[in-house]
Amino acid sequence: MQDPPNPASTKLFKSYVANAPDGIFPKQTSTYQGLYCLMPDGTYLSGKFARQTRDVAHKALSDGLAEWKKVASNPKPVPTNKLAIYGGEKFQKGGLKLQVTYRDLPRGDVQRPGDARFPNPYNLGWYDLTPAEAKTFLTDRKKKVAIPDQVFQKLARTRLKDAVRGQMEDWKSNAIQSGQLFTRLTSSEGSKKTYQLTGSAKMAADGRSFSPNFRGTATFDTAAGEFTGFRLLATGQRSGKAGANGRETDLGPAPMAIALTLYQP
Repeated sequence: MQDPPNPASTKLFKSYVANAPDGIFPKQTSTYQGLYCLMPDGTYLSGKFARQTRDVAHKALSDGLAEWKKVASNPKPVPTNKLAIYGGEKFQKGGLKLQVTYRDLPRGDVQRPGDARFPNPYNLGWYDLTPAEAKTFLTDRKKKVAIPDQVFQKLARTRLKDAVRGQMEDWKSNAIQSGQLFTRLTSSEGSKKTYQLTGSAKMAADGRSFSPNFRGTATFDTAAGEFTGFRLLATGQRSGKAGANGRETDLGPAPMAIALTLYQP
């Protein structure tokens, strides 16, 4: 649990984990995803580590509500410290902070693929580009221009992976068999410039693969020196399992989408 831009949020969660009974959260782990019920000061109410079934989640919430009623009988002032509501790195002016959404796509009549315990699976993450990296999406050319390979490789290795149902380690560089992301200027009005993003990629290693096509747009305000819009959608066929991505009974191939959208406070 490294400190985010506002370390108060990390301090709050560390207090919550420390107050949890033994056995609720692992002692040595790099992640604490799960179910949390806590007070604004970090008081533990209930919780469960990792993904859980409907019945387990219902009990955790019921237990949390019961504990809250006990605490509420002796109310305290609500802390007013503003917490960071995003993950990743501290935002840099001219850079890009993107929210990443991982989602299985419909398969024929199956609109929400997944097993009976976890219908409609999706996952969220964050992706940060420095001002220098973000600047590579800007061009004055009407014909498409390739994003530098270093910037594309960072995106492909760390975000274009099957994390819909759980966790997936980054791709190794040699797993990216092909791929390129292009940008081109489509309109310019005053200080606002709009770009079209296209491309494709193919990653494969150790029995798993993902072959997405890219479509998206970006808008940049030259007067403000900031992006005012960014949407990039990567859709294609995925297959295989690895790590803790929860694909043991869903090896594919099957359609998957990854969307990167501009975070706006």
